[in-house]
Amino acid sequence: MTIFNFNCLRSGVQLHRYASALMCLVLCCLLSACSMAELQRGRTLVQLSQFQFRDGGKAIYYQLEKKPWRQQDGDAPLANLIFVISGSDCVSMGEFLPQYFSGLEGESGRTRILILHKRYILPGSNGQACGDAFVRADHPSRWQADQLEFMRVQLAKLKQQGITPKRVIVWGVSEGAELAPLLAQQIQATHLVLLSHSGKNALDAYRALATHYPTMQQGWRTLQTALLTVPADPDATRIHGRSWRYWSEIAAIPQKQNLLHAGIPVFLAVGEADPVIPPGAVDDLQQAFKLAGRQIHISRFPGVGHSLGGKDANRLPDFMHQVDNWLAETDVHQTSMQ
Repeated sequence: MTIFNFNCLRSGVQLHRYASALMCLVLCCLLSACSMAELQRGRTLVQLSQFQFRDGGKAIYYQLEKKPWRQQDGDAPLANLIFVISGSDCVSMGEFLPQYFSGLEGESGRTRILILHKRYILPGSNGQACGDAFVRADHPSRWQADQLEFMRVQLAKLKQQGITPKRVIVWGVSEGAELAPLLAQQIQATHLVLLSHSGKNALDAYRALATHYPTMQQGWRTLQTALLTVPADPDATRIHGRSWRYWSEIAAIPQKQNLLHAGIPVFLAVGEADPVIPPGAVDDLQQAFKLAGRQIHISRFPGVGHSLGGKDANRLPDFMHQVDNWLAETDVHQTSMQ
C-alpha cells in the first residue's frame, strides 16, 4: 500500500496476505445478495457495507467495533471513532481484518474503526487488475471529496443518536496519509495518526528516492517530462500506471505544511527498513516541528519495512498498542460534531 508502483520495490512493501475466514463469509453474503456481512471474532465485530455518494457513485467500507479487553468496560461510551484511509492500489483491506488492528485492545477505551475504500474496489480485490474505471477515479480530489462526505455522514448519524465520541481520529496509511491532515481539519478531528509516510510531498519523496535508487531515475525523468504538458484527457493518460490527473494533483499537496498546521496531536510511525521512506525525511520532519514549536510523536521500528513486517518480525501489533496508549495519554481536544 504505497504510492510507488515500481517492480524493484514491490517485494519490500507488500503486506503479508492472511488466510482469513472473513473473506469466505463476505463472498457468501454477496452471493446471497446481502447488503452487509458480519463476523464476530473475539471481542471484535467486523461489518462490510456499501456507501452511496450524492453523485450516485458507490464504495465499500468496513466497520470494526473493538471492545476494551476489560470486561467491565465492554458497554462503556464510545471513546474513539477512527477513520482509516488506506494506501494505494485496488486492494481491499477485508482480507487483513480484524487481525490488522491486533494490539489496539482498548487501553484508550471502546473503539469504532471505519475504513472507506476507493471507488471500484470490491471485497475480494487484490490489486492485480484495478481496471480503467478505478484508475480514472483514483486521484486526490476524488479521495478527498469521497472521504469527507463519508466522514460527515457518519458523524451526523452519531449526533442523531446522541453519541459524542471522546476522540475523533483520522488515520492515514502510506498514500492515505497524503490527505489525512486536510481531512482532520475539515471534520475537526482530535488526533492524527500516520503510518509508513515520510511527511514529504509525494513528488519530493519521489525525487529523493530517485537520487538514492539509480533504478528510479529514469522513471523520475519520465514523470517530469509528462507533467510538462496537460493532456486532452488527464484521466486517460497514464504515467507509471496512474493517471496524469493523479500525479498533477498529488504534486500540489503541501504535506509538511498541512502537518504543521494540523493543530492536533500527531503520531507518525515508520519502519526504518522501509525502502519508500527517503533517507533523512523523518528527521527533517521532526526538526520542522521543533522549529515551529509544535509537538509530534514519532515511533521508529528498526529492521522492518513498509508494512512494519520483516523476515523475522511483525511490529504492527506493537505500533497499534503504542497508538492505543498514546490516545489514552494525550490531552483530549473538544470535538465539534458536524
